[in-house]
Amino acid sequence: MHARKPVRKPVRKPARKPASTVASKPAAASARATATARPVAPRPRPVKKVDFPVEDVRRFLEPGPIVLVSSCFEGETDIMTLGWHMVMGFEPSLVGCYIWNANHSFGLIRRSKVCVINVPTVDLAETVVDIGNCSGRDTDKFETFGLTPLPGVMVSAPLIAECVASFECRLADASLIDRLGLFVFEVVKAHAAPTAIRTAPKTLHYRGDGEFMIAGETTRKWRRRFRPEML
Repeated sequence: MHARKPVRKPVRKPARKPASTVASKPAAASARATATARPVAPRPRPVKKVDFPVEDVRRFLEPGPIVLVSSCFEGETDIMTLGWHMVMGFEPSLVGCYIWNANHSFGLIRRSKVCVINVPTVDLAETVVDIGNCSGRDTDKFETFGLTPLPGVMVSAPLIAECVASFECRLADASLIDRLGLFVFEVVKAHAAPTAIRTAPKTLHYRGDGEFMIAGETTRKWRRRFRPEML
């Protein structure tokens, strides 16, 4: 008789786990990061441009609302309409203002080294324009335009009661006044209407060539992707 061959028992292979459960730790972490990443903004399209006069770039670069700058020196007060200003720092709070040396306010501010930057809303538009059309040398602008001066807390220059915000300023840097007409002020006291803090007021912006723009829609649409430390 022939010897019988031993019967081999089939070897069972371990069941393969679903792919989703065997992903490596780095791959899983990458997947989680991808899932929580901010959505990629759509690719912007190139814009066709043409030549534009360099002296008119203010129509695109005007940085902020028209303000009324009030000043006082040896009992004489003045108000000027100003559109050229910029925030230059936060701590301390610095604001740069270009003031033409032919303006009556130029001398008052330079000698007193203080002023108040007042922010009017669009309902004062006609007053804002008219103030800019006359000189404090021969016009008492508070009296003429029915504006109310309020005493400053930190500076001798008056606040304008009819404006939604008033920033008391001291001259922080005079080194660029003679060469560029640039006054660098430090805001030492700020006042603002509660409604202007809660909701953006309708301010007036000058674009040059007699054209004005009114502050428009305010949105928080991009707040989630905004990094305050970067801007």
